[in-house]
Amino acid sequence: MKSPWTTVVIAILSLFVLLVAVGQIFFAHGEKYSTEVAYSYDHEVVVPFDGVYMRDETMIYNTGTGVLSFEYEDGTKVGKSSVIARRYKSEGDSVYLREIEALKNQIEVLESAERLIGTDSSQLEAISIQINENHSDIVSAVLDKDYTRANEKQNSLLEAMCKREITLKKSQGYADQKLALNQEVERLQSMISGSVQEVTAGNAGYFVSDVDGYEGEIGYNDISEMTEDKINEIVSNPRKSSGGNAIGKLISDYHWRVATVIDAENLLGISAGDTVNLRAGSDGWQFESTVVLKEVNDDNKAVCIFECDRINPIVVSGRTARFKLVLNNFGGLRVPRKALSYNENNERGVFVEQGQNLVFKKVDVIYWGDDYVICKQNVYKKHEYNSGEDPGDYEETIDEDYLKLYDIIVTEGKELYDGKFIG
Repeated sequence: MKSPWTTVVIAILSLFVLLVAVGQIFFAHGEKYSTEVAYSYDHEVVVPFDGVYMRDETMIYNTGTGVLSFEYEDGTKVGKSSVIARRYKSEGDSVYLREIEALKNQIEVLESAERLIGTDSSQLEAISIQINENHSDIVSAVLDKDYTRANEKQNSLLEAMCKREITLKKSQGYADQKLALNQEVERLQSMISGSVQEVTAGNAGYFVSDVDGYEGEIGYNDISEMTEDKINEIVSNPRKSSGGNAIGKLISDYHWRVATVIDAENLLGISAGDTVNLRAGSDGWQFESTVVLKEVNDDNKAVCIFECDRINPIVVSGRTARFKLVLNNFGGLRVPRKALSYNENNERGVFVEQGQNLVFKKVDVIYWGDDYVICKQNVYKKHEYNSGEDPGDYEETIDEDYLKLYDIIVTEGKELYDGKFIG
């Protein structure tokens, strides 16, 4: 029979053996490492600013009375003497006349298709292509929320489909449809209560239905007048009384400029003549284009003039806008700064897990962030060419000594070295 002391001694020895075993496991495999996967990352260096549009603009005036209805969307190019708006006696007249115009367009579509009556099927392939193209254009316009273009393409699609019916001899004409459409036109015309007054454009240009009172004061070439004080004043108060009976304006052409004030240090070395990317439109930055830095008045605060030769509805409405100047774009592998280390050759790199060992991988840093860096994703081996060798005989290969996509980077750990066994 075992004594109580024997039982205590056995228990103590068992606990000791257990602790030794746990300790061996801990010290052999229990070193704590933090890791992170190397992944692709894009970083843009941008400077946001408020800018003032500089454009050559001409006011459009009209002294009539009644309901004014514009014929064009803002930013649409119009020809000289084009009808840009119509005044109706009542809102109902406006609706009736637009419905009449839509019905007449449908009648023209049917008449165009009927011209193929009696022809052979040689045009069938071309018509099928038109159907597919118009369908794709409608889908694209709807996705872009350009419903005016979608409506225009709808008639083109209808015309192509009618032509296909005629060509395949599935229809001998559209007399009944045209009769019904003409009767509806006559009915709507009988409901119009008054005459229509047309407002025409004096010159060609890009139409805008909004005015702010600065038209004629901030022209495309008024660079010398755009001082820091004036820019800040307009940004603070972008509208003033336009006076008179102005109903819109015409922008003379597609060239425009934007003036702004930016801290000189934020320009990161760009100077007059340099090309950069500019974004405008707070709702998803709907407009982006390359622009040229036309002029910089150097000081602690730099007055910058950027110029662009693209126009769309985003950059024609309003006198001021919020912009983003894209100065640079860096793409590569994102690495935490705390993971950076150096090998015995004083080469910069990181330790990565490779099987049960650590391996030192070099990195080529192209951008330094506050707590991370961006490294080249693919670094190619350099080949030393001998005299007479043709570089075209050698295919570039990726240098495996450098960090690659999806490598597991050790971001924290003690006593890291190349080849270390980590279990």
